[in-house]
Amino acid sequence: MDQSNTQRMVKYKMGKVGMALFLFTLTCLLSADVTANKGESIIQAFLPPAIAYQPRGFFPGSEFKASAPEQIQQELKQLHELGFQSIVTYGARGAMGTIPEMARSLGFSGMVIMGIWDIYSDEEWDNAVAQLEFVDGYCLGNEGLFFLRYTVDELEKKMDELRKATGKPVTTGEPIYSYLQGPYREWLLQHSDWLFPNTHPFWGGKNQYQDAVDWVVARSDYLEATTGQKIILKETGLPSKTPHPDGEEMQNLFFTALKATGVKFVYFEAFDQPWKHEMFNQPEAEGHWGLFDANGRPKQAIESVITWENP
Repeated sequence: MDQSNTQRMVKYKMGKVGMALFLFTLTCLLSADVTANKGESIIQAFLPPAIAYQPRGFFPGSEFKASAPEQIQQELKQLHELGFQSIVTYGARGAMGTIPEMARSLGFSGMVIMGIWDIYSDEEWDNAVAQLEFVDGYCLGNEGLFFLRYTVDELEKKMDELRKATGKPVTTGEPIYSYLQGPYREWLLQHSDWLFPNTHPFWGGKNQYQDAVDWVVARSDYLEATTGQKIILKETGLPSKTPHPDGEEMQNLFFTALKATGVKFVYFEAFDQPWKHEMFNQPEAEGHWGLFDANGRPKQAIESVITWENP
């Protein structure tokens, strides 16, 4: 091959490589835009105050009781009348599989995120897809990577399937430390349409309200600043039963101070769930995160909800 032909061939191949690089870069940018747009739709749907909801007294299996739909209806009505506009659920079995539709019918006009607890449950999957028109997005699993209930490959596959089946934004929820460091950090940042970390200052050794608020804000601001991604704190709060002698007051002051910071967060949670402590031998605080106790008595933290001012 003479020199001129060689030069033409090199230019041709370089052009092919350049075009391949261009197309690859364009694909990446378009993919990033799609993810960003999906995350933006959740931020736009978010209307505070927001509540993490599991029915009072529910434990695994009780979602199939005949009285469950009526109980859920009453509790959702109660929460909405208090002022809650957005809601996050955890599972989609039995009566919990229709919570989004119930919430919309009762006037929840903000963000509705439907949770799927068992990523391999056909029942949860079918119920979640059937609720498509009532939800803004899905949270597939909760702290399942942290507790080794599934692998990142398993979760990624199911998240992709759910996006294709619904066309809705999909994320998962893990402790905030997993988004800041550790083996799952990069995966979470790349595969979440929006970041939805569980952010609990109590497990960071904070039970005084201002220390707890500062702990939450520092981590939330750092995560947003270093990733540029859309963030809503899926869970945050203080349990009312802690080593602090005024635990219930600290819970109320925590939420009152946090809402003044502008951080987007979901109240954790609606009702105390003593079974979490009793059934799984967890610390006693695990049963006392609710704004209402196990008997339905409102705690002081209700004040932080009813005084919320929306523009």
